Amino acid sequence: MIRKVSYESQERREAQVLAALNAEGIKSVEEANQICEDAGVDPYQMCEDTQRICFENAKWAYVCGAAIAIKRGCKTAAECAEAIGIGLQ
Repeated sequence: MIRKVSYESQERREAQVLAALNAEGIKSVEEANQICEDAGVDPYQMCEDTQRICFENAKWAYVCGAAIAIKRGCKTAAECAEAIGIGLQ
């Protein structure tokens, strides 16, 4: 699903977010979202469904982390948790 990427203090945080994604070979949050969509997962919606009052930051952080895990080809829970943690940072 195509969503407009928008989160709190985006202007201030964007450079750090892009640096983390770029280090994994992902060019943008939009590309991270597409990676997740292509893999058949929607971390944005999962986050929203799990915690209705979550901020946009959390939803997009999970998208970024999940895309990193997918891109890395993570297979174990520990590997996935580490990759998702990068997105949450």
